[in-house]
Parts: sequence; C-alpha cells; structure tokens
Amino acid sequence: MRPLRPCHLQARVETEDVIFNWIRRTRVGGDSWDSFEVPLAEENEQYSVRLLQDGKIFREAITTDPVWRYDAQTRLIDGVMGAFALSVAQISASYGAGPAAQISVAL
Repeated sequence: MRPLRPCHLQARVETEDVIFNWIRRTRVGGDSWDSFEVPLAEENEQYSVRLLQDGKIFREAITTDPVWRYDAQTRLIDGVMGAFALSVAQISASYGAGPAAQISVAL
C-alpha cells in the first residue's frame, strides 16, 4: 500500500528559478513495456515537496504534477542563500506519503 519513491529526480535552473521534475512509480501494473507511462494506481496524483537547508524544512508544498518550480521571488522571501535540498514523496490516499527522493542544489 505504501507508494514507491519517485525516481529520476532532476533540477535545472531557468533564469533564476529552479525547476524540479521526477518520474512517478507504481505498485500496480508497472511491469509492462506497452505504454510510455506507468498506471497511477492511486485515487489522485499528489506529491509532498519539501525544501531543506542545513537539515531544516523551510518550505512545504503539495503538487499534483511531477514537476515543481521554486521561483526566485519565493526563494528571496524564504531567505535561501547557497545550497539547499528538495525531497519529494508520492502521496497515497490510503497510506499517506511514501519514502522521499532527494536532490541537492547549489546556486
């Protein structure tokens, strides 16, 4: 019942924004090569996104797409300077958040 950890987590800088994207995984019907994307196997597609610096969470968000933009304006409001990390976990309505994938970003 626990969602799997998202995979292929990437970060790219576009102007001064940081755009994160990942690929969801599934516990049900994901072994077939017949389609480009695995079945959702959940009521809704949702992810918990957390931004961390020095081990402390400074921003949390929920997204319904496997992409999240951390714009320069929000980063300025958060007071984030230098390196930080993003963790993302898929959320199941029946289980809650699964294990998180994490990526570090140095600006």
